[in-house]
Amino acid sequence: MRHIHKFRIGQVFLAAVLALAFTVQAQAANPDWFYKHLVGIDYVKPLVKVPHPAGVMLIDSRPYKGKFMQGYIPTATSIPDSEFDKHLDLLPKDKNTTLVYYCEGPECKLSHSSAKKAEKLGYKNVKVFPGGYPEWVKAGNAPAITVEVVKEKISKGENFLLVDSRPLVKFLEGSIPSAVSIPDSAFEKKTGLLPADKAVELVFFCGGYDCPLSHKSAAKAMALGYTNVKLFEGGEPAWTKMFGASGGGLKVETGGVEGAISTEQFKKTLAEKPESLMIIDVRDADEYNAGHMKGAVNMSVNELEKKLPGMKFDKPVVFVCATGARSGEAYYMTREMRKDVKDVYYLEATSKCTKDGNCEIIDNKKK
Repeated sequence: MRHIHKFRIGQVFLAAVLALAFTVQAQAANPDWFYKHLVGIDYVKPLVKVPHPAGVMLIDSRPYKGKFMQGYIPTATSIPDSEFDKHLDLLPKDKNTTLVYYCEGPECKLSHSSAKKAEKLGYKNVKVFPGGYPEWVKAGNAPAITVEVVKEKISKGENFLLVDSRPLVKFLEGSIPSAVSIPDSAFEKKTGLLPADKAVELVFFCGGYDCPLSHKSAAKAMALGYTNVKLFEGGEPAWTKMFGASGGGLKVETGGVEGAISTEQFKKTLAEKPESLMIIDVRDADEYNAGHMKGAVNMSVNELEKKLPGMKFDKPVVFVCATGARSGEAYYMTREMRKDVKDVYYLEATSKCTKDGNCEIIDNKKK
């Protein structure tokens, strides 16, 4: 019995030693300056999409110049830790919003510092992705770059291909200098415009931060084996805001943009008599479900092409989307496939709607 008792004591002692060793190892693995709530790349990856998931904000704590500009995790907001207090207005008002901070990898303290500051402000769901930007890129994911870097690449004549993923009609109205038009909806048909060398840098853009077309095209290019793919999320709107309109060539306007309904008229009709219009939201289903105009039916551009031949139109049709890009494509598709339909228009505006149907609609010419 004495031997059994000693054996049991030995077991307890061994378990205690192992537990202590595990604790010491964990402390050695995570320095004391690490924030307490950590997440991995599998947690971050589903957040990187357009439209961005509600209730979550991805934040880059690195300096804007030299780091964020040159490459960041797409959809992230730049709030450098050194300027945290200067940019409190960028943080969400809802303290229950999940904030995910990252910086330059496991040795970088900036994201941990920012996370602790956010927690002191009362944010309840704060996390840190310690692998940060280096892990994102190492895992084979496309990074994003800013308008300043795109401008520099063009000015220096770097060997890269700038791709406009918007519909051709938008490209013809004006695009970024040196860009080629490869609409996402026609990507598979125009892969011949991509370089034969899969290592050449490809930079995709479209109608701004709310436009998913460049994200989709970038994913398709990577699936084809291109190894140096980037996103310019600010797109044509960011370029125009900083450097002015580019004047891409043919203007499809006749006393205003061809086919575009007056934004003010549309807003008034939407508020007072939406049933007088057939409003077709040509965004993807996940975008539509996140918030859409009252009375709008959802039909993506690809679905529209299949359904157009048999569709009945008994009232004026207005195609809408987030930026006016896909709705414009739907308009021209309808004009081409259904020449019998006369009262068809699209909304040349940037729209953001909540789930309760409240929408902010801004005419693109006034942005």
